[in-house]
Amino acid sequence: MARKVFVIGMGPGGFGQLTLDAVEAMNSVDAFLVADRSEDQPDLVWRRSELIRRNVHRAHRVITVLDTAKVHPDDADIDAARLATYSQILSGLTDDATVGFLAWGDPALYDSILRVVDALREQMSIDVTVIPGVSAPQVLAAAHQIALNRAGESVHLTTGRRLLGEYREDLGDVVVLNDPDFTCRGLVEEFPDTELFWGAYLGTSDQVLANGPLRTVVPELLALRAQLLAHHGWIQEIYLLRPSS
Repeated sequence: MARKVFVIGMGPGGFGQLTLDAVEAMNSVDAFLVADRSEDQPDLVWRRSELIRRNVHRAHRVITVLDTAKVHPDDADIDAARLATYSQILSGLTDDATVGFLAWGDPALYDSILRVVDALREQMSIDVTVIPGVSAPQVLAAAHQIALNRAGESVHLTTGRRLLGEYREDLGDVVVLNDPDFTCRGLVEEFPDTELFWGAYLGTSDQVLANGPLRTVVPELLALRAQLLAHHGWIQEIYLLRPSS
């Protein structure tokens, strides 16, 4: 008999962003496997625990797994290490235990857990259900009261690591995720009038927004981001770049 596995999107962090489908799935889980990648981000750990506490009303276990990203900087090595760890843990659970993996935002957007779960299929019999979550790009657009793309135009999703090599105005609107270095500052000289829609800690009481052309907003945000990092110890942010023409 295949082990039941849920991959559940939690939203960017707001307690009201958990969907009804996610709550139903969480209440079917016997053991949650959560990656501890947040030694310096206690608020994220607390939010994840609070989402479980507020919404799960049955006996369950939370198994914290030390994340390997700091030990294995290469993406392939990270996935392999996670696969080995999760495989060992699942093998130690009873055959009828339902397992839940929790993912921030939506599992489909720049989260490695689906790759790892897919690899788990080759090692054991599992029946996987993915529960989509409210994504950070959705919350960013809603917070700024805009659509992610303009009428008849495209929208491009990328990461901070790829931004400088990819960016050009004919891409249309560009959503940038996973950018701890705030890479768009490298676009100011060539694209000073490109409009920036920025948000941090989306959907929480600490939410901060900024909007304007790169030439004016980037210097302000460099100072603001330093203040937020000093205050919170971490920053969770996303932004959209919209060509001026």
